[in-house]
Amino acid sequence: MVHDEYYKLLAPEYKYTRAFCTEDEIRMAETIRKFVNKEIMPVRRDLEGGWHRDEELAVRTQHALYARLVELGVTKSSLPTKYGGLGLSPVVRQMVNEELSRGDIGLGTLVGKIHWIVSFMLAAQRDDLLTEFAPRIVGDESWTACVAITEPAGGANLEDPAQEFRTVRTIVKEDGGDYVINGHKIWPGPAGPLERFQSPKMQGHLGYWTVCTSDPAKGPEGVALIHIPPDAEGMTFSKPYEKMGFCWSDDNVDIYFDNVRVPKRYRIDTEPGQGAHIVKGYVIGLGRLAGAARLTGLSQAALEIVLNAAKHREIVGLPQRERSLFATYLAEMFRSIDLARQYYLSVTWQVMNPDIYGPPWSPEMLAKFSAARSFAGDCAKFVCNVAMEMMGSYGYAYEFNLEKYMRDYKIVQMWLGGAHRDRLDIAQGLYGPFKWGGFEEWEKKQGLGG
Repeated sequence: MVHDEYYKLLAPEYKYTRAFCTEDEIRMAETIRKFVNKEIMPVRRDLEGGWHRDEELAVRTQHALYARLVELGVTKSSLPTKYGGLGLSPVVRQMVNEELSRGDIGLGTLVGKIHWIVSFMLAAQRDDLLTEFAPRIVGDESWTACVAITEPAGGANLEDPAQEFRTVRTIVKEDGGDYVINGHKIWPGPAGPLERFQSPKMQGHLGYWTVCTSDPAKGPEGVALIHIPPDAEGMTFSKPYEKMGFCWSDDNVDIYFDNVRVPKRYRIDTEPGQGAHIVKGYVIGLGRLAGAARLTGLSQAALEIVLNAAKHREIVGLPQRERSLFATYLAEMFRSIDLARQYYLSVTWQVMNPDIYGPPWSPEMLAKFSAARSFAGDCAKFVCNVAMEMMGSYGYAYEFNLEKYMRDYKIVQMWLGGAHRDRLDIAQGLYGPFKWGGFEEWEKKQGLGG
């Protein structure tokens, strides 16, 4: 079962609303769609090494496709033209996320890492760092990058506004002209030894944009976002975690920082409180928004699979999709997907107009980002589940691709705080921040009160 039929409602020229994007931008989305159909769909199972999880095959396929996307200019699309990038709008960034994730959400996420780190440096107006990294981002070589956020004590603690970054235990201290970092991050990806990211199709790793604090007691005022080079002395890695999805497209490890020393210029934020704003608005907020676009693309892929399957599967002489019960299911899937798309596009447009809607780190915008991701996550859950029920054993079988989309969507729904955190942040956008019961006692035990 392949994507062998054209569905007008699912085509870029019809699904992307001109209220949010231009004709040129829609043509760019169509270019990515054609790339996905021609180059990703035929090898999408190879991206996790086939049925037997051949790691060499997976990495070779991933690096080859990533290099082709670099040739297309996808990784440099959000970098301003003054640095040699394409200077495309945030809407294009989200359409790229959606179209690539229709083929493979792990590959879409890998491309998005470069867009993500560029957004941090743009937010901090770090012309010097953008100039430093631009030659590798805009050149012909392939580079990846990583953002290190989560810590072992609690997966969603750092994303929780009520905890005010007081649980962060990756500590940065000044020492002459350098910063010294000590701590432990878990789940960042793609991460690991430098040679892991060096192959005939990939040049290397740009490093780790790491959320730290100078002092947990300072809360938001202590937050720092530090770039750590990939070969920094004192940084070690665990083996990658073996997961149900995202096999090798996003190697997740533990990173241990033992007196890791970096030049002071590698602190991204330069003003008091700016680090917290970047983490809230760009690391967490825009990360969730990108997740919404990726989940939407994955959901469309699942819908296309079941649409084609239901055309060929018969019930008493008629295609399954012409029986009213199943036609209704398909309509419900499309409705959820299109609503998820129109909402994430609307929120993206609001990000582009902060004079009206406020900065990305505001509680109101964080609520919007969270609503977009949580709705798209619910959509992916619904579409994958019902599609599999309609396809029966075919949906459950590896050869028909649906089971991979079902495995992959879950982590995108969970990362950066997860589905429950999304809903809490929506509530706090409505009626203001609150603290957990017992928070003051916990602060005193940690020596953070005051």
